Amino acid sequence: MTDRTIIIIGFAVVFAAVAIAVTYSLLRRDRLATIGETLAHLTRTRTARVIAVLIWAWLGWHFLAR
Repeated sequence: MTDRTIIIIGFAVVFAAVAIAVTYSLLRRDRLATIGETLAHLTRTRTARVIAVLIWAWLGWHFLAR
């Protein structure tokens, strides 16, 4: 197995875990916050929004630049 294959499998596992968490949060709205509610809470301040944009740019540069 090559390094690339392991990385792709790792991202697939992370994606599946996020998809399961989102689905579960939508089914159990009384107990868990949705992704949108969580992001809205985390990006209430200007500093948090700037940090979120920088993280998004870093991820895009490193994973989509190939």
